[in-house]
Amino acid sequence: MEKSNRRDFIKKSSLFGTGLLLASPFNITANPLRVADKVNIAIVGCGGRGSGMIFSNIPKIPGANLVAVCDIVESRRERAKERYNAQYDAKVNAYEDFYEMIEKENLDAVAFATPDFWHMKHTVDALNAGLHVYCEKAMSNNIEDAKKMALAMKKTGKLLQIGRQRRSNDRYRFTHQVLLEQENIMGRLTHAIGQWNRSRIHLLQPNKNDNLDMKQLKKYGFDTVDQVYNWRNYKELGGGVVSDLGSHQIDIFNWFLGAYPHTVYASGNNSYFGFEQADTMATILEYDTPKGPAIGIYENISNSRAIGVYERFIGDEGSMNISESTENKIFREASVPEEKWQKFVDKGYIANLADMQEYKEKELGDSGIKETAPQISYDIKDMSGMGKVYNLQAHTAHLYNFVESVREEEKLNYDAIKSYKSEVCIYKIHEAINAGGGRIKIDPKEYEI
Repeated sequence: MEKSNRRDFIKKSSLFGTGLLLASPFNITANPLRVADKVNIAIVGCGGRGSGMIFSNIPKIPGANLVAVCDIVESRRERAKERYNAQYDAKVNAYEDFYEMIEKENLDAVAFATPDFWHMKHTVDALNAGLHVYCEKAMSNNIEDAKKMALAMKKTGKLLQIGRQRRSNDRYRFTHQVLLEQENIMGRLTHAIGQWNRSRIHLLQPNKNDNLDMKQLKKYGFDTVDQVYNWRNYKELGGGVVSDLGSHQIDIFNWFLGAYPHTVYASGNNSYFGFEQADTMATILEYDTPKGPAIGIYENISNSRAIGVYERFIGDEGSMNISESTENKIFREASVPEEKWQKFVDKGYIANLADMQEYKEKELGDSGIKETAPQISYDIKDMSGMGKVYNLQAHTAHLYNFVESVREEEKLNYDAIKSYKSEVCIYKIHEAINAGGGRIKIDPKEYEI
């Protein structure tokens, strides 16, 4: 299939996502739930992330009842079904055809772990069918389709959670809710800096039992076997490192700064691996936050882990390193009195790990230049002062929040409208990179739904 025809194919196709003939699903309505009920859920896509949902997340969520899995690759869906049924004494069914599944199964919700270019069609049709939806990020590989997803959520009144799990991570929620919003611990935030570096991009290979032929692949919008397994590296299928990795962290920039960027500068290349998508990129984002201007700086590289993954926030009274790992610290500027932060220690929000001896400035030679006083290090605590604590791995917590929201026990931590607004600048970064690098202004109206 020619790339220029792929988007038209998706819009006009009589196929749905992972192998699903478009019959008319819109007479199917999700079941009204009582709070005590479990949510009957199906997972569409049994690859890496879908398998994570099936075997690592769903079993830890008491309110979820997995009833079906769906995938275009027969061996993948059958392996998932057989393993889950054996491991949990269940009766999960496996399908290629999504509409057959929702007609036969008593579903309340569906979770999509499919390639980005199918997300809009998956999601909009499922919402219109009366199902609540959890969809992995990115929402789509283009801004128009992402907006359609958010509009469908508004129109149908069904729930649509997007899979950026940091929004349900206890550490991030505590930092935003307590340290930043409640206590304003770092003063005015002026900079957000982040990276997600890795030493290589792992290319997936078909399992020896994954018997696919080109006729079947083209039916679902793929030109080659490699596109089925490594779709993230193709411009018409996914979003590369910008969408796959960067969108997680830039979303946290937006969340913690309380604003969305009005300008992006971005550049990238694919010189290391030679994929269609950039494997190396850097971007600068300009913000007007409620407290004043701020700058975001972000990079991905794929040939070195180089300090790994983190987000760093800098304010005029302190700074912070935060990540999904255990290396999380907050630093008080030496100009801020110790007593001001002692109350945060007393409340149990942070723990003082530093040597608190009085700092003595050192003069450098006879130049008269003095060293800047070092910051004082504290450890970030995760739980104190916050209402809801999940105590779950972040992916599990995010899906748990979705399930409990379907049961009307919680509200979504990250619905499609929040996600759409955060993704606008991601698509603009792509635009700048694809143009060879440069500066793009974002009209505030582009964030509106």
